[in-house]
Amino acid sequence: MTQGQERLEELFRSAGYFARQRAFGDELDQLARAVRELRRRALEIRTTPVRRLLERLPRVAFDLARELGKRVRVELAGEEVEVDRAVLDHLDDALLHLVRNAIDHGLESEPERIAAGKDPVGLLRLSAARAGGRLQLRIDEDGRGIDLEKVRKRAVEQGLVVAMVAEDLPAERIRELIFEPGLSTKDQVSDVSGRGVGLDAVKRQVEALGGAITVTSEAGRGTAFLLDLPSMVTLQRVLVLQVGGQRVALPIVAVEAVLSAREAAVERAGVDSFFMFKDEPLPLVDLGPRIGLADVPEGAGSVVVLEVRGFKLGVLVDRVLDDLEVFVRETPEPLVQHAHLGGVAILRDGAPVFLLEIGSLVENAA
Repeated sequence: MTQGQERLEELFRSAGYFARQRAFGDELDQLARAVRELRRRALEIRTTPVRRLLERLPRVAFDLARELGKRVRVELAGEEVEVDRAVLDHLDDALLHLVRNAIDHGLESEPERIAAGKDPVGLLRLSAARAGGRLQLRIDEDGRGIDLEKVRKRAVEQGLVVAMVAEDLPAERIRELIFEPGLSTKDQVSDVSGRGVGLDAVKRQVEALGGAITVTSEAGRGTAFLLDLPSMVTLQRVLVLQVGGQRVALPIVAVEAVLSAREAAVERAGVDSFFMFKDEPLPLVDLGPRIGLADVPEGAGSVVVLEVRGFKLGVLVDRVLDDLEVFVRETPEPLVQHAHLGGVAILRDGAPVFLLEIGSLVENAA
């Protein structure tokens, strides 16, 4: 709707006839006000206090501490911060694991805390805040801190870094190694530490939302995880394709069918290509060269049939990989001038792929 409004405003500014029609301008202003109000109400529906995510975590912490023979006090802050429901719905597993990690790996037992001159009851703090339009979630505890030498040793043992390089790694880089798959400083994998997702999966979940996770730690003082996340995300169903050896995505709302190149009976007439769909010849676009990738060998590939604005065409691709509901981010600033890029889709494995703008394909093929 916003794109349609912007197009109308562009026409109004560029067309001398419409610019002289006061009524047309008044109607355009009313449309703009209606769109703003609709967007405001839509945002109200989509947002919810982060309390919904945080409120169940204290019970998880208390139960796990009791199971491990520890004691913990949990503090919550910023529960009233409003955030997109889609963000919260995809953070449950990540925060659950971070809380479990804090109790199991971070907090010491009561005798250990007393011997270290600490309060026998450990502290776990969960807080949320808004910063520059983004959501900041922080999980910190006052436990033993990350043993950097043990992390360094385990990373070398697992072949993540060579010993000579590991010796010169700064502390912040060593801390980041805890997000590598399979790396743990526990001498034995317990029922607790071996349960659920690992920190590598937590990182993938956060990055799939367009966020980032960092860790800070001080020996004997505790560890903190900071999650920096967008406060709003866009979910879209897409068709993931392989084109020229690369993955790209198309909005599935525009997809009518998928055919093999053989089934589509592709025909070439000079620089133009056509295929048959329901006994009707339709234009065919070889998607690879159109977006700067390799073309599909003749006779191979799949044809994705699209319908946009009443116009049908096919795009020739290597193959169709998947049908997913994904998060979509805006196209990065250096690439926004490319009309065929409609955003960046984040796949389940956390990999970013370009979401193609169907409208530009239609305009160039019409």
